[in-house]
This record gives sequence, C-alpha cells and structure tokens, in this order.
Amino acid sequence: MILAIMITKIGKQKLEENLEKLRQELSKVGKKRGQAAAEGDLKENSAYIFLTEKARFICCQIEEIMTDLKKAVVQNPPDHTDFVCFGHQVSVLYENDKTQKTLTLVGKNDARLFPDWISYETPIGQALMGRKTSERVMINNQPVKILNISIAKI
Repeated sequence: MILAIMITKIGKQKLEENLEKLRQELSKVGKKRGQAAAEGDLKENSAYIFLTEKARFICCQIEEIMTDLKKAVVQNPPDHTDFVCFGHQVSVLYENDKTQKTLTLVGKNDARLFPDWISYETPIGQALMGRKTSERVMINNQPVKILNISIAKI
C-alpha cells in the first residue's frame, strides 16, 4: 500500500531540481572515485573510501527523493476558510506570552522552502488541522488561539 504525500506545486518542482543536482553530483563523485581507484590498494586508499561513502550517502538521498516523488500528490490551495487544512495560512496567538505567529500548513517536503511554512504532520500542524477561527488548542503545553484562517499562496 502506497500512502500519498501531499505536496505543493513548488515543493514538487524543488524536489525534482534537487534530484537532478544529486544525480549530477553522484556522477562527479563516481569519476573522482574511479581516479582514486587507479591509485592502487583500495583498502588503504582514504580518498577512494571517502568517495565510496559519499556516493552511498548521495544514493540514499536520491532514493528517498524518488520515493517521495512517486508518492507525491500535488495539492491545490483550499477553496474554503471554515476550518484549517493543508494550504491554509493560519494566524495564531500564544496566549501565555501574547506572541502572534502566522504559519502556512504544507507537506513535509515543502516545510523547508519558506520560514513560516510548516508541515501539517508536525505537532503544531496536527494541533491546528480541522480547527476553526477563535478555537483554542494546546501546543507544547501552551494555550494557543486561532485568530484567522486564510488561503495561502502555495
């Protein structure tokens, strides 16, 4: 069973770009590794050993991105603001210290694209999902009030 991964259009594009960069880097590492192998004894060749480990690491990253891309389902912005869901921009007030923040709920691969974007899978995202304006939720043992729900530009 393959579970879908929600992602924004820009998030999918960035993943595809990152995949291409990693493939190019793997090719370069492969060439350098071949040159290091030509230097002789592979058991004592620190450059060869390092480049082999680097290639393995890059391969793991490529595999992870390819898996995410296979599961990715591009989500359109929501068409309502009745309750919080993927693609909403949510303004919240941390009631203890009166700090106000605006967060955009996106997928795990999108969360690193902009400072105020967070994954809907995080504890904060999960606490907000399905809630309505004026509701109070607990986030990290702190009362938080939802001030506003709007449609984000994803």
